[in-house]
Amino acid sequence: MEDIQERVFSDFEPPATTDGSFIGRKKVAIAQEKHLQMKLEQEILEINQRLKASKTKVTIYSRKGTIQLRATLPLKPGDTNRQGKDKKQYTISLGIPANFDGLKTAEEEAQELGKLIARQTFIWTDKYLGIQAKKKDSTTFREFYEQFEKIYFSTRKRTLKSQNTINHRLFTYKTHFLNDEIINADSIVKKILAVSLPGARDNAILVGRIIADYFKLKINFNSLRLKSEKKPRNIPTDKDIVQNFSSFEKRFKTRKRLRTDFRENWKVFQLTYSLLAIYGLRPREIMNNPDLDWLLSPENKHNTFKVHESNKTGYREVFPFVPEWIELFNIKNIEGIEALRNYSSSWKNAEELHSRVGVVSRNFSKAEIPFKPYDLRHAAAIRAHLQGIPMKAAADNLGHSVEMHTKVYQRWFGLENRRKAFNKAFEEIEEIDKLKDKLSQAHKCIADLKIKLAQCQLKK
Repeated sequence: MEDIQERVFSDFEPPATTDGSFIGRKKVAIAQEKHLQMKLEQEILEINQRLKASKTKVTIYSRKGTIQLRATLPLKPGDTNRQGKDKKQYTISLGIPANFDGLKTAEEEAQELGKLIARQTFIWTDKYLGIQAKKKDSTTFREFYEQFEKIYFSTRKRTLKSQNTINHRLFTYKTHFLNDEIINADSIVKKILAVSLPGARDNAILVGRIIADYFKLKINFNSLRLKSEKKPRNIPTDKDIVQNFSSFEKRFKTRKRLRTDFRENWKVFQLTYSLLAIYGLRPREIMNNPDLDWLLSPENKHNTFKVHESNKTGYREVFPFVPEWIELFNIKNIEGIEALRNYSSSWKNAEELHSRVGVVSRNFSKAEIPFKPYDLRHAAAIRAHLQGIPMKAAADNLGHSVEMHTKVYQRWFGLENRRKAFNKAFEEIEEIDKLKDKLSQAHKCIADLKIKLAQCQLKK
């Protein structure tokens, strides 16, 4: 399967930008599906050419998510041919999925059927009548769980990001779907409706969609969603961020019972805190292949941070939202950089990377910081607006779409920030009015000087 993945997606170029939201993920998924369909069609053409070269009188084609066989065969029991012949062209569905594993199976089945035709030994068995395929509809959720990951990656490229996604999907499957009940539309809906929390319900719907797509079941998933009330976020002010900067060091240095090799870990979390605040990064972007050499490089004239391409929204170069904090927080301290380098490079798989991100969040709480890591990202989005940074530039810097920037991040703008924005706007208006007055006075002075100049010239 890994070799197929590499071959199929070796020339795949994902969309240049995405924002990690449903719209962004959908954009990538659609691009992958189109690429996969193109590769499937190429492979089907090659298989049919091989079948023709070997004089196998069977062809294959893709239809409604399955691979089907087409051949001229003896009449089915009870069937007739209008032209009076004893043979007819039939399409045979063996329940083979339209993916690359399915293509391999379909080619083998086509060769087997071709041999029966050549030997004139073909008869209509349950297999070719489709009875066995119908029996497969009795698959249980427990049986399907064993195939779930393989099926998921049959239409997606396996990356660090997609592996992390499937880990979440498998956890949801185990929690809400794993039992011996038969898979059908009603049983999927019943399991989703049993999930009462909005966020967990959404995750269950994502898993339900994958199952339903595979079994070609029609379900209105949008009607199953729960409306969720967004909890208010404690978006920190610049003053809050500066005041809490030393919280990790204080906590680690005042703890008496702490392993010696853990005593310097505060440097990791303090630097992570600083990078989150200055660049508005996602915590995962700091733990996943951070380019710390570039951060220290003398060529980095604008003090940008490079996000690795394997992260949620791909590669980007991020400008600091608060350049003066680079020096205040001493982010280029070699000890802190090396501590973060060791910590962020010690994970081996998607599960361990996810764990690293979780540890950062827990240490915020243990250090009694009154906000969460992601709140620093929201603060950067709000600050960008107050700084007058164009919305597209701010959104690109944060690695999400303008729609995400306006709909999600500025939801937490708050009364105090609105007051700041209005005050700033009024201050700018007052400043413009003052400049207009000065300009008017300057024009009057120029006019007076012109009159005086003219009078002097007349006297001469």
